[in-house]
Amino acid sequence: MALSPIEVENIYDATRKLLELWMRIKLILQKSFSEGAPTSEQENTYLQIKSEISRIYRGIAEKIPRGLQIDGDKMMEMLKNAMTMEHLGNQPLTERQIYYSTWHRVYLKLTRTLGALEVMKSGYYPHLHRDRLREPAPARKK
Repeated sequence: MALSPIEVENIYDATRKLLELWMRIKLILQKSFSEGAPTSEQENTYLQIKSEISRIYRGIAEKIPRGLQIDGDKMMEMLKNAMTMEHLGNQPLTERQIYYSTWHRVYLKLTRTLGALEVMKSGYYPHLHRDRLREPAPARKK
């Protein structure tokens, strides 16, 4: 189904916000894996960010055009497994590396999707061009 410019704009804005929050998750991972216990304020902020990411993802999961991926399932699984900052801080090195790897993989998908949506936002809709290529050419009169 083709997206209208308004739908593209809405998905773009939500994906941009999701990417901003995902960048904050990286900072939280770094803080959690460093020495020192997180404060209750930091824990609350982390939980709010997780909740906001989940809300935004649920809102755009079905709307993102085919061919664009944000690996939302991996994102949600990672956040579910990373219950608190304290829990993250208690993880062994191998688990920490898995968290970073998953974070990075999701980050790449988010940035690619955001870039594609930005192109669509500027007026280029790849699906419209594909549809034109599929249509048979009109018969020429002789």
